[in-house]
Amino acid sequence: MSTKHFFFFFLCLLPLAVPQNTFAIDQKNETYEAFIADLGNNVIQILINKNEKIAKRKEQFRSEIQGHFALKSIGRFILARYWRRMNETQQQEYLQLFEDAVIENYAAQFDNYDNEKLIIKSSRETSDGGIIVKSDIRRPGKGEPLHIDWKVFNTKRGPKVLDVVVNNVSMSITLRNEYAGAIQNRGGIDGFLDYLREKIKKDQAAQRD
Repeated sequence: MSTKHFFFFFLCLLPLAVPQNTFAIDQKNETYEAFIADLGNNVIQILINKNEKIAKRKEQFRSEIQGHFALKSIGRFILARYWRRMNETQQQEYLQLFEDAVIENYAAQFDNYDNEKLIIKSSRETSDGGIIVKSDIRRPGKGEPLHIDWKVFNTKRGPKVLDVVVNNVSMSITLRNEYAGAIQNRGGIDGFLDYLREKIKKDQAAQRD
């Protein structure tokens, strides 16, 4: 799955979570299932409000992503060994660019939402102390649903998503491969940071005024 298509699927999985009282919730993991449902319900309000200025919608979306995802941990994991090759200034710049790249990529696709629905199925504990929240994305008129696993950990700031797996494809691993290729193709860290800046500008250009 290409990164472009992966991000589109990932955006689609956020929009609409079935209300909690319409499915059975395991009492032990209900906090995590409710956490994912809350994310979906908040994002749908952003996507359907197409009369709002794009800058305001991006600000709201950024707030939801910051509140529900462990962005710094994800960003460091994606870079793997390359993180340690960066100096402190590069690390801080990268983390900001990574967050901006995520937000701008999704914002460029806000209007692609087509009534996809997130259905929470179940949840289970993992051997490393996390919780997997399993869900489906039902896409009207678009064939079989997508199967989505959300890997959530309880942190000092409450539950946070560390990875999303779409039909057995990990968001973090997909980006790790993309970023490693960009570092190699661009001749190192500075070239890679330029690559992220270019992606951000491209996605900003794709957004409606």
